[in-house]
Amino acid sequence: MLDPDSLAAFIAIHDEGGFLAAANRLAVAQSVVSKRLLRLEDQLGVRLFDRDRRRRVVLTHEGEELLPAARATLVQLSAFERQGRNIGNGQAGELRISYVFSAIMTGVLPRLLRTLAAARPGIRLLPVPLETPEQLAEIARGSVDVAIVRPRAAYPHGADACIVHREGVLVALPVGHQLAAASVLTCADLVDATFIVPQFADETGHGGIPRQIAQSTGRSVPAIIATPDFISAAGLVAAGMGVAVVPRSLQALSLPDMVFRPIADLDAELELVALTRTSLPPRLRHELNKILRA
Repeated sequence: MLDPDSLAAFIAIHDEGGFLAAANRLAVAQSVVSKRLLRLEDQLGVRLFDRDRRRRVVLTHEGEELLPAARATLVQLSAFERQGRNIGNGQAGELRISYVFSAIMTGVLPRLLRTLAAARPGIRLLPVPLETPEQLAEIARGSVDVAIVRPRAAYPHGADACIVHREGVLVALPVGHQLAAASVLTCADLVDATFIVPQFADETGHGGIPRQIAQSTGRSVPAIIATPDFISAAGLVAAGMGVAVVPRSLQALSLPDMVFRPIADLDAELELVALTRTSLPPRLRHELNKILRA
């Protein structure tokens, strides 16, 4: 395989007009330049310079043909090395970021993308919306680098987890609901309501809130309509099919047939957790954690 140092010697001898000047340019001994050129000529099976003349070294016909290719090869090798180093330290390549919808509503995802784009312009950011169960599977497979999810009791091996957002909740009501006229509600007001709940089986987050309301009033768990996500829940609320306890940030989603009210005696918060693959370059991981925890 061709040696980049031999290509550099070939180019320097031509550009500088001799072996001594080439050695000075490359900061090596003249004998080293000579050996590198001989090695290259042996590998190629051709003479590159006419050494018989007692003046400035002159390219042979073969040397004239090969010099442009040598320059281009050295440029490509340099670019390859630079790209490899940039990818290795997280300055280039792709960064795959999955997220739940609330990461947009809370500003977590926009801040992450905006800050990364400014700090590391060489990285190609690839955001993709996924619900939490799918994100956990993707990050476990290594198909996602950063995942912004709802909390779980455990996370896949090979991923660091940190809480990046915490907020209170509101109850979303159809605009014509009998409770919509009140400015503040209590858990007791909601005991007979039908709850629309994203991922109801999840006990660690919003899935457990209807049970919490039932326990606080001494009543059984209310009627449940399970949905995959908060957007679907909001649509069903607006359609008059029930009520939903949602993150406060969701009130930024303006639907004409839905209103939001606080629940005075419900002590509940919803969190967002960021998972970062531990195999990412250390400097990039450090920067990601710094941005996400800000």
